[in-house]
Amino acid sequence: MQVRKILPLIGTLFLLCYPFFVEAQVVTTNQDGEKIVVYSDGSWAYFDGLDEEERTAILESSENRKKKKKKKKKKSKKAKEKRPKKSRKSKDRPQKQKIEFSEVEEETARQEAIQRADWAAMEEMRTLDLKTKAGKELGALRKQLSAAYSNTDISVKELDELDKKYKNQQAVLNNAAETHKEAEDFLKMMEGMIDMKKSKRDKLLAALNQAQNADANNWSSDLTGAGGAVREDFPKEKKKKKGKAVLAVNQDLIMNPPSPPCELAYDGIDEFTGKRRWEMPKQVFFKHTSDRLKPFFKEKNHITVEGFLSGASGNGGTYYLNLNIIILSEMAQREFGVLEKASILTLKLINGSNVKLFNTKTSTGTLDKADKVVEYRAQYMINSDNLKSLKKSEVDKARIVWGTGYEDYEVFNLDFFIDQIDCLEKNK
Repeated sequence: MQVRKILPLIGTLFLLCYPFFVEAQVVTTNQDGEKIVVYSDGSWAYFDGLDEEERTAILESSENRKKKKKKKKKKSKKAKEKRPKKSRKSKDRPQKQKIEFSEVEEETARQEAIQRADWAAMEEMRTLDLKTKAGKELGALRKQLSAAYSNTDISVKELDELDKKYKNQQAVLNNAAETHKEAEDFLKMMEGMIDMKKSKRDKLLAALNQAQNADANNWSSDLTGAGGAVREDFPKEKKKKKGKAVLAVNQDLIMNPPSPPCELAYDGIDEFTGKRRWEMPKQVFFKHTSDRLKPFFKEKNHITVEGFLSGASGNGGTYYLNLNIIILSEMAQREFGVLEKASILTLKLINGSNVKLFNTKTSTGTLDKADKVVEYRAQYMINSDNLKSLKKSEVDKARIVWGTGYEDYEVFNLDFFIDQIDCLEKNK
């Protein structure tokens, strides 16, 4: 009798608690693809092993749970949409004032950007030469190795050494190629800064300087204190950074070029005049390719002008500008004509003034049939007034009067005269 009274109570209790038990159950699939029921206490059972009523209840609770989750998601989305967006800018926060620069400051900064781009171009050419040289050496080693394998008289030791040289040279070429690629990318970056506003350019340069300093510091930790040799106890990954760090250091020199060393290329007595003559080393003054010719010359330059200053004793000393004008065209003598004596070279300075120099000798141009170039040699006298002007301001543009007319060129080596005059006067 007591059992009969208790059973209805147990049934009623089960019906009341059943929803809770069902909610605590999760239907999932095991690795074999079989459905299982996971209970709240961590135990589980095969879904197919349950009776039909329990399976139906579990499935219904699962559907109800999914519907509840969907409703919650919809409510949260609506709440997010209704929630007003907070303004990032605070009204109390003072607004940054834009710095305005004058036209002179903008132009000066632009000329500096052009100079940085030209330095970067020189670095790109240097790394290209290293890459080309490494490739040639690898090709020569490849031929030697191929001949060695077919040579039955060569010893195993010699063959191993040659094979080791070849593999080392492969690493050298890979490093040179990577460094040249970075130099190319850096050149594009510098060229892209030329036409920027000064404020934007300054921000990019500051960020670039910071990144370069970090790269150089990371690399310097891979070196010993003496001699700069790579430490053997560091992992190989750090050694691979060497090429990048060297480029980073070179790029830092581009950003902040050092003053050139004051060294003369020649200092002696002229055998014709019997007077002392001293000369500066030759430098690239400017390069030029007109827009219509760029598709034909691609990476080469139509006109390359190299120059140096020289001094001669007597009458208080006289200074000259010596130019070698190299034109990549067999028809240059017909296109440009003769560079006459007393023809004018006009230099436009950044401060707005002009300096006129006169050629002291006629040059008809010399054709090099092998290289297919024509070279003109000119010498322009620099008087005392010109000297004072050229010491005060950088050169922006140059106008050369040819036999067939004049042509204007943009000068990239802005400090050409300032640096060379300063060194010449120190050695006067």
